[in-house]
Amino acid sequence: MNMRSVLISVLFLAAAACAPAQRAMVTDPHVAATLAGQKLFEQHCAACHGADAAGTRRAPNLRERVQTLDAAFLFGFITNGDLRRGMPSWSRLPDERRWQIVTYLKSLEPSRAAR
Repeated sequence: MNMRSVLISVLFLAAAACAPAQRAMVTDPHVAATLAGQKLFEQHCAACHGADAAGTRRAPNLRERVQTLDAAFLFGFITNGDLRRGMPSWSRLPDERRWQIVTYLKSLEPSRAAR
């Protein structure tokens, strides 16, 4: 066996050893929903609320606001929006995706400055 074959074998075995832990993490429905919600937030919400959800000049800090809101209320607000305040309706997203965004937002910790 040459050195290249040995290196490939070692890398393959290392990847295989790590795979069960990664699969276990993703099979947790709450973790999977949070990760999916984070991706959706980045695609649909971060432009206004900031990549870290800490707010911008265009939209408020969600790290502070959503922690006190009921998940069902938050889902309804994302669904219906509030155009007078600049929040669009996201009703075109499937229910599951809106719930994933809610799950992600509820997982966020308040900003350090607000603690």
